[in-house]
Amino acid sequence: MGVMIRHFIKSKIVNCENILQFPDVFNKSIPILMGIFVFLNPFPHITTIKELIFYPTVFLVITLFVFKKIEFSLRTPLSLPFGLFIFWGLLNLFFALDTLNSIHDFFAHLIKYIVFYYILINYFGSMNRLNILSWIVIVSTTLFSVVSLFFFYVVLNNPLTMRFGTTFTDSATNIMGFATVLGLLLSLHLFFSEKIKYRRILSFICVIPLFAASVLTQSRGTLIGLILSLFILLANHKKILVGFSAIILLFILINPVKDRFTKYNNYHVRLGLAHYSFEMIKDYPIIGSGFSIDTFRDPKFFDPEEYMARIPEKYRKQPHGFFWPHNMLLSIGVRVGLVGLALFLYILFVPAKMCWRLIRFGKDESIRSWGFCVSSIFIMFSAKGLFDPIFTHFADTIFYTILAMITILWRINEEDFRPVSKT
Repeated sequence: MGVMIRHFIKSKIVNCENILQFPDVFNKSIPILMGIFVFLNPFPHITTIKELIFYPTVFLVITLFVFKKIEFSLRTPLSLPFGLFIFWGLLNLFFALDTLNSIHDFFAHLIKYIVFYYILINYFGSMNRLNILSWIVIVSTTLFSVVSLFFFYVVLNNPLTMRFGTTFTDSATNIMGFATVLGLLLSLHLFFSEKIKYRRILSFICVIPLFAASVLTQSRGTLIGLILSLFILLANHKKILVGFSAIILLFILINPVKDRFTKYNNYHVRLGLAHYSFEMIKDYPIIGSGFSIDTFRDPKFFDPEEYMARIPEKYRKQPHGFFWPHNMLLSIGVRVGLVGLALFLYILFVPAKMCWRLIRFGKDESIRSWGFCVSSIFIMFSAKGLFDPIFTHFADTIFYTILAMITILWRINEEDFRPVSKT
């Protein structure tokens, strides 16, 4: 064991020495690696590849920062709410029902993505890099949509009335809307803001499969998030807004998705999950059950029969057999209590305020236009998060990418920072 430890330490020292010999090369590789990580996010069954990209990148950043080869700023309005939520999450670990899984999820679903956020705001901290990040998301989500739509409706020969992605094993129908609507909104923004003709054409082409993938999921959360976000993004393009609204309304009227909105029985499962979550919050109102995402659906800690007996009878039927609240606020409340929920709402309040400032006090038309864009994607995620679980690696990556884009614009507008890369 001692030999193995010495070998490990020696290998790390050698790696650090190699990095320090070529700091510029490794520094320039960081945004490329992070761009690849963001690009791969929508695609299933490649978790190992993404991990092999992410953690070496973090190691590079830490090494370069420790040896003062880069400037790395932590200055952002989100640092305080992040810090408070981290503190509460850390305190929560001492009272968690499932300590080991809570520790794992604390690092895997919080610390990891906050680190990811800080890397993005430092390495994509210019308008040019922000556009590159946007195109990475657009191309990635478009490619995912085109391939998935072709496979689902052509190869599998499913009818268009069938919910897109219902047979996918690793891309949940409800969850994929976070990515497709994000790509759609960014495509529309670049279509209106791009000066280069071929980029405008490309961004418009991307809108078509992204819009199709979004509405064909027939997800209520996706459709509500899409409609709300379009009202913000297209506030200055009312004719196009009317056109999109008409298409969505027509789709709802002629497609079985209308039953998901009009038939009350379809809400019983979700309302049952909400009642179920409220009962758990009552039992652990302050500190919560633990940071683990799976504790509250583990019968070792929560007996489903006991909690089902405490909610109204008409909401007790759960055909899917799991008790995962499809609501980000309820999920937080169950896991880290009402105090943790208040701190999470603080995290949401700060970027909302930043978005308002970008729209109201943007220093030029480009900033204000981007302000409408990031506001729309933030509203999309927040609205959809009230109907679907967001604490998956797929949605985590999207959430912190959105927060990073808002922060990058805020820092550019404030002109009080110096990014790691100025190009």
